[in-house]
Amino acid sequence: MIMIDTMKKQVEDMEIRWAKQLYREHKNISWQYGIDLTPPAINISSGRKELGLLNHGTKTLSISSHLIQTEAWDIVVEVLKHEMAHQYVSEFYDNADGHGKYFKKACKKLGVHPAFVAGSKDFHKTLQEFKGSLPPDAQKMLRKVEKLMALGQSSKEAEAQAASRKANYLLNKYNLQRINAHDDNPDIKYLTICHKKKRIESIQRAILSILRDYYYVNCITSDTYNAQDDTVYRCIVLIGKKEALIVAEYVYHFLLDTGRTLWQSFKKKNNAKRGDKVSFDMGFIAGIEHNHKLMFEDSIMENSNSKGNIDTTLPVKATKALMTQHHEEICKEKSRLFPKLSTVRYGRHQASSGAFKEGFNNGKNTHIKKGVSNRGTGISGFLEA
Repeated sequence: MIMIDTMKKQVEDMEIRWAKQLYREHKNISWQYGIDLTPPAINISSGRKELGLLNHGTKTLSISSHLIQTEAWDIVVEVLKHEMAHQYVSEFYDNADGHGKYFKKACKKLGVHPAFVAGSKDFHKTLQEFKGSLPPDAQKMLRKVEKLMALGQSSKEAEAQAASRKANYLLNKYNLQRINAHDDNPDIKYLTICHKKKRIESIQRAILSILRDYYYVNCITSDTYNAQDDTVYRCIVLIGKKEALIVAEYVYHFLLDTGRTLWQSFKKKNNAKRGDKVSFDMGFIAGIEHNHKLMFEDSIMENSNSKGNIDTTLPVKATKALMTQHHEEICKEKSRLFPKLSTVRYGRHQASSGAFKEGFNNGKNTHIKKGVSNRGTGISGFLEA
C-alpha cells in the first residue's frame, strides 16, 4: 500500500512539473508570435483519445498525459498550439467557430503545423502526416546514395572521393528536379536532434553550416524539454523536405562522430590542450567544406550512367541559384517555427595554429561514407522506419 501511494505521489509530482513546463511554453509561444493570450490553468488529463482540450468556461487547457509520455515534445507543443488557437478564437473572435475560418486564421497566427490544424480524432493519421512519407523516387534516390556511401569505404582515396562526389551529384540532381517542378505544396518538415546537453559545441554549429550550404536544409539551435527527466536541453532543428532531412541527419552524426574520434587521436598523439579543440574542430570542418567546394569548382557537374555515357550535366550557376530558391521556401517553415531568432556565433579559433592545420588535413581526407561505429542503421534504416 505504501509503495502504491509513493508511486502515485511520484506521478502527481511529475504531472505538476509537466503542467509548469506547458505554462512556460504557453507564455513563450505567446511572446514568439506576438499575441496576448490570457494564461490558462493547465491540466494534465488521463485520457488517451482526447490529446488536448480547451474548456472555455473554466479557462482550463488540458493536455494528455499519455501524449506526453509517448511522443516527442515537439508533438506535445503542436497539440498545445492547436488548443491555443481555440483560445485565440475564444478571446479575439468571441468563440466564433470550432475549426472554421477563424480557427484557421488563429492557427496561421500561432504557426500551427498544417497536420495539426484539422480537428481529426485519428491521431495516428495526424502523426503520419506530421512526420511525412517518402515519395517512391526519393526512396530510389536514397538507396543509390546509400550504395555510394558503401563504396566510399574504399581504402583508395580516388575511389572514395569519386563515390562521395557521385552521392552529392545524385542529391543535387534530385533536389533540382523537385525545385524545378514548382510544387505549390513543398511539404517542408522539421526534425529535432537532442544530445541531452545544456550547450551546443562549436563543432556542432560548424557542421550545421555544411548542412545548410550543401544538403538542402536549414538549421536552427533551440531548446527542447525532455518530459522523462524534467529537463530543458539545447537542441538542433533541421528544416527541409523529408528526404533531405534523412540525409542531413545521417551526415550530421557521421561528421560529429568522425570529428570527435579524430580529435581524440590528435589529442593523444600531440598531448594537445583543451584550448586546441575548437581550432582542430574548425580546421576539420574547413577541410570538409573544401571537399564539398571541389564539387562546384568546375563549370559543369557530370555523372555517368550505367552504359558509361554522360547522363546529365548540372551547371553550377543554375544549381546555386536553385539552391537559393529552395532555401527561401524552407525559410517560410523556419519563420513558422521560430518567428524570433538570435544570431548564431561559432567558436573562436586561430587559422594558423597547428591544431587547425591538422584538423583541416583530416577533414580533406574524410569522405561521407556508410557505417559510423557508434551510430545506428544509416540511411537504409531510416527508409525502413
